[in-house]
Amino acid sequence: MLCVAIVTAVKYSVPTLTHVIPSQDRGNVYAVTSLDDDVFVVRHNSQQVEVYDAVTFTLQRHITVHGLGVYGTFTPGMTACDRNKCLYLSNYFNNSVHRVELSGSNAEKNWSVASRPTGLSVNIAHNLVVACSGANKLQEYTTHGSLVREICLQAGVTYPWHAIQLSTGDYVITPGVVSVVE
Repeated sequence: MLCVAIVTAVKYSVPTLTHVIPSQDRGNVYAVTSLDDDVFVVRHNSQQVEVYDAVTFTLQRHITVHGLGVYGTFTPGMTACDRNKCLYLSNYFNNSVHRVELSGSNAEKNWSVASRPTGLSVNIAHNLVVACSGANKLQEYTTHGSLVREICLQAGVTYPWHAIQLSTGDYVITPGVVSVVE
């Protein structure tokens, strides 16, 4: 069964499986994130983001993201921004990022990024950090898709899969091992 498992972890205790969202033959889960009272799920070959209630885990609605889920696309990354009330989704084979408004209009915007975007995160400036595994770099964008900066990674840090920016300005990168880059 391909599903989403909900695990509750209390500090210094063993995590407990509390809920399972069954796949119902909708495909593998590629990305998951949360914002406020919603849990967002993206599945293989789907243009739909499933939106679940974070307390009851019942399906609330779907958000259609045009260009996702079509043949040859892969969405390994998704994150949400509390300040801008939007979702970001990476499109691995089309080298792009999709931004979806969560304010009710579900307006979409997408832009090109470096090769093979994977992990996405939002930094303290509320900008989007994109790990581009095919280009071996990190890119930072404003919420509207303007490039703020690009960091080319050095030997020893290759194929970044995910990156977060710490409050110190350093980046933690996971290409199979955890690396910190200044």
